[in-house]
Amino acid sequence: MSQQVQVLEPPTTILSEIWARHQTAITRLAAVVIALGLWEWVVRAGKVNPLFLSSPSLVFEKLYEVFADGSIWPHIASSAEIAGLGFAISIVLGVPVGIAMGRSRFIRDSTEPFVMASYASPTVAFLPLIILWLGLGVWSKVVLVVLGAIFVIIINTEVGVSSIDKKLIETGRAFCANEREILFKIIAPAALPFILAGFRLAIGRVLIMVVVAEFYASTSGLGYLIFQAGANYDTALLFAGVFILAGAGVILNSAMRWVEGWIAPWQAKNSD
Repeated sequence: MSQQVQVLEPPTTILSEIWARHQTAITRLAAVVIALGLWEWVVRAGKVNPLFLSSPSLVFEKLYEVFADGSIWPHIASSAEIAGLGFAISIVLGVPVGIAMGRSRFIRDSTEPFVMASYASPTVAFLPLIILWLGLGVWSKVVLVVLGAIFVIIINTEVGVSSIDKKLIETGRAFCANEREILFKIIAPAALPFILAGFRLAIGRVLIMVVVAEFYASTSGLGYLIFQAGANYDTALLFAGVFILAGAGVILNSAMRWVEGWIAPWQAKNSD
């Protein structure tokens, strides 16, 4: 009676398979670990003054402390409210304007100079004027966030719509499709990767504008926390606030990639 012999897979093959499946995650994790390790060594070796650069271990201790005692949550909630409102308004206003610019040469020619000039302008310079108009409440900060994010969305949407092959639209019209059907069945799917790319770029500008607004016109929020920590030379708390913002940026970017893979799987497949 013959016995079946089990052949063990060589360890190198197993490691190669793990590497092939998780190459991106392993590479990113290794890069982060190496960077944090070098940072920790620089501080512990006395290469820099701890007063000016805190070590990762102290930053993580501070993060644990502020999350454990709950003092960080009001600041996160305040910043999240401003970022969420500003991002939502930027999408609601920016996407239709970008579509209109991409569909109409007259609209593009008449509005593009203002869009590009506003995009290139230092948005922070308008903060004193915005505060003068709207006061120190939430909406002055929301407006600053919108001014920082909306033009990225407009430009990406306009590029996506204007780059659509005209033959696709002509084919739709040949099959008696109306403008609404052309917009939602031809233009929107084709321009969606560009629009989502605009959202991802806007996320970074939203977070930056939230911090800037809270520097000068707030008594709460992560920007206010970072400003106060810097004024008090509490570098561990300062970097804790920066880490939270950086983590939020990474999470939101990953979430947007997931959304892109869900509603535009062909684009996600092409980018792999």
